[in-house]
Amino acid sequence: MAGAASVDADASVSAETVQNEQKPSADGVVIYPAPEGEVLSEDYAVEVNGKSVPVYVIQSQWHDKKYSAAYFDFEGTVTVKIKPNLSTLKTSAALEQLAIRPEKYGIKPSIADGAATFTTDRHFDISFEPTGQNSPLHLFSNPLETKPPKSGDPNVVYFGPGIHKPTHIHLTAGQTLYIAGGAIVKSAVTSTGDDIRITGRGILCGNDWPHSKGPTARMVWPADGTNILIENILIRGAWNWTVAPSRCDQVRIRNLRICGSRCGNDDGIDPCNSSNVTIRNCFVHTDDDGIAVKGTALAGQDPKTTENIVVEDCTFWIEFANGFRIGAESRATACRNFTARNIDFIHFPNRPPVCVFQIQPRDNMPMDNLVFENIRINGEQPLKLITMTCTNPPQPAQAQAPHANPTHPNLLVVPGAGPWIHNVVFKDISVYDKHDGPEGSPLVSMHGATAEHDIRNITLSDVTLHGKAVTRQTEGVSIGDFVTQLTLPDA
Repeated sequence: MAGAASVDADASVSAETVQNEQKPSADGVVIYPAPEGEVLSEDYAVEVNGKSVPVYVIQSQWHDKKYSAAYFDFEGTVTVKIKPNLSTLKTSAALEQLAIRPEKYGIKPSIADGAATFTTDRHFDISFEPTGQNSPLHLFSNPLETKPPKSGDPNVVYFGPGIHKPTHIHLTAGQTLYIAGGAIVKSAVTSTGDDIRITGRGILCGNDWPHSKGPTARMVWPADGTNILIENILIRGAWNWTVAPSRCDQVRIRNLRICGSRCGNDDGIDPCNSSNVTIRNCFVHTDDDGIAVKGTALAGQDPKTTENIVVEDCTFWIEFANGFRIGAESRATACRNFTARNIDFIHFPNRPPVCVFQIQPRDNMPMDNLVFENIRINGEQPLKLITMTCTNPPQPAQAQAPHANPTHPNLLVVPGAGPWIHNVVFKDISVYDKHDGPEGSPLVSMHGATAEHDIRNITLSDVTLHGKAVTRQTEGVSIGDFVTQLTLPDA
């Protein structure tokens, strides 16, 4: 049996609290009351089968500096009613311009008396947007829980309904952190060891800490472990990278909701020197990168290969940075076998240095076998689509074993054949919607460094921009030196 988790408590409420006794009503719905003392959003009233759902406030650096989020569980069929508060939203328009994103759920509400109503039997994560990007509502639905942990179960750190302020929770091998529906836990979560679970229905909150001044460098930071599961909770207001499994194997992240953009550097999910990672059915709203695949090994750490990563059936809202950023920090022996499929970017920034697919190995790290397919991008603003570069190739005299960087001794120099980018496929990628003005420039950019540090065997298939195929002749397509075996159709 694993020992007790380390919990740095700064509140009188302990980790062992009342068990969550919420049961589904006769119509198969579970709604979790908000904890006492939590200031709720006044922007929306949400009902499910006629029952009120608490709506939480999310802080943001962007637009009108806030948005809302709510969650509930159900089975069977439900009727959802959402009524915006026109006064607090500072608008006189009552749903004339409503957008519900992503469109894949096919939700077409009826509008009456200033409210939108729809019926569904399908679980969903949507952004309800009556006033564009100002003050939207993110509404999340879950299946009913089956056999959740109980307070007092062995190896379970349990937080029942209420507000808790443990500051830092550290899990060890075999432990589960459970955050019940109706709970808000203000804390960093770290772990070392195998068989770690972070689960529940409640909220893990970072609002109490300024940018990059949280109790740990990352908000959820499992390290050096195998069989890691993170699922079903909502993470609010990260102070830096939100979820960053480091040197881990067999990581599953599913049905996770990240409501960020409170501050910079709040990357959504960053697998670092990790392998066999699956990220499924997640909703990620961040200031910084949505998914960033990195090598972050420091002196004394194993610079494990980052490999075998799948991201699928996810939705992203990115305010400032990249959609997928593969590389940048490249202290890994290699990055390979990455797949992203069935993805929606519901909003993306008009900021030319960043792009939807930013692929940039540095130093010695080779990059191989990346696939991006069936991806839909809202192009309401000009955007850059693809950037592929190989930067900072190593000097021939570098030693052939991991060693400290002479300029930055805590960083590793990792021997390898890179940087290079080989075998990448972009398939069924569509940028939709319209905007005034040209696209970001360059739209597609590929530039190798040398003949040895090159970009090779790249395919763009069925990539469309506002309904037109992207070809070699499309304005903004820039193919530089040391790019070979490129499959890109002519006009």
